[in-house]
Amino acid sequence: MGDQPLVFAHRGASYDLPEHTLAAYLRALAEGADGLECDVRLTRDGHLVCVHDRRLDRTSNGHGLVSARTLAQLEELDFGSWHPGCVPGEGDEPDDSHTRLLTLERLLDAVLAAGRPVRLLIETKHPTRYGRDVERRLVALLRRYGLTEPKPDDPVQVTVMSFAPLAVRRIRDLAPALPTVLLLEVLPRWMRLGRLPFGTRVAG
Repeated sequence: MGDQPLVFAHRGASYDLPEHTLAAYLRALAEGADGLECDVRLTRDGHLVCVHDRRLDRTSNGHGLVSARTLAQLEELDFGSWHPGCVPGEGDEPDDSHTRLLTLERLLDAVLAAGRPVRLLIETKHPTRYGRDVERRLVALLRRYGLTEPKPDDPVQVTVMSFAPLAVRRIRDLAPALPTVLLLEVLPRWMRLGRLPFGTRVAG
């Protein structure tokens, strides 16, 4: 890439299409984004789904906590009609890709099918009732796809991020080769001295 900036699609092409839907990510890939960013949460029955908020209210026609629902229950909800860009049947995306809940597994399938280099930033959301299970499930899924030990020439490169230092440390313990980023809203006093928590190599 040289000194050219990389363009990442935050929650997919989330200005044009509903965030965290397959349609939003397919649009971002089609438009040439260098990478994608997604947030993941665990369902009650242990599936990783791409949803930013703890609650369903803002981005779906459901209510309550994402973590209190099973995958089957979440897949009955509409995750896109709230967005002005949601027009199923237009463009190249499948109709339900504008409104259907997106699992991380489906997103990984789409990224690998793109047939070109893509960087994927995955943020694990905390606090959650499932604690360390989020990172355990994430690493297990990435290992299934062969993404936990990246090589320089691998087309898909994954970085795991979190605002929770313990979550970053868990990823370092479970998959030491995976790049990690500790996310920060404000710069803590101790970090002004150039210190990072154990297991963290990059802060963002």
